[in-house]
Amino acid sequence: MRTPTNTPKYVVAAVITAVIFLLGLFVGLTIEGKRVNFVQDAYTEQRIEFASSQLQYSYIGTLDTAESCPAIYQIFYDNVRNLDKSRIKLENYALDSKLNGASFELLKREYTIEQIKYWLLAEQAQKVCDQDVVRVLYFYSTDAECPDCAEQAFVLNYIKSLLNEKVLIYALDGKLVSEPMIDALKKQFDVGSYPGIVVEKSNSSNAFVDKDALLKSICERFHEKPEGCPAD
Repeated sequence: MRTPTNTPKYVVAAVITAVIFLLGLFVGLTIEGKRVNFVQDAYTEQRIEFASSQLQYSYIGTLDTAESCPAIYQIFYDNVRNLDKSRIKLENYALDSKLNGASFELLKREYTIEQIKYWLLAEQAQKVCDQDVVRVLYFYSTDAECPDCAEQAFVLNYIKSLLNEKVLIYALDGKLVSEPMIDALKKQFDVGSYPGIVVEKSNSSNAFVDKDALLKSICERFHEKPEGCPAD
């Protein structure tokens, strides 16, 4: 004797399953479409900001008298704030496991460009306004290639805490091959190993530098030594 089946129940279940699947697909496509639009808008905004940044840098290059210092300082410190925003964004994205490698690489390149631009703006402020600050480029690499980089970063943070705004430190990933300026700077300053330290365009070292030696090298560059520098 055959067991009777309740065909309508199976049909209803199949229809419900299909509806749920199509609804999920529709919602997924809608969200994906909004996400793509958001990314496109963010990319457009970033391009405009970058174009504005380049225009500011071109403008500041035309300012070569002391009377221009207020404008130079305004642009300089605006870029400081933008640089810090980029740093926070990069650190947050580094903790986001959903961010793919390509997206993180683009963000890291953006931050690197901002740092190099800030380094160049600081040089203009030094020349035109006689701003008594010292710039330091710090090239780092992976823990495997540079076991001393973590300790070097600690030393640089310590020096920054001593000298505050009088020392400007730019940490650059020496292996960021997607950004041509990294390779150009490494060649200019003969950075062949890590950590690489460049104090005011003078290649101080291609190896770890302890806090006393690095602080001495930095303090020698000031016109008037700030508080935090060792006494002669």
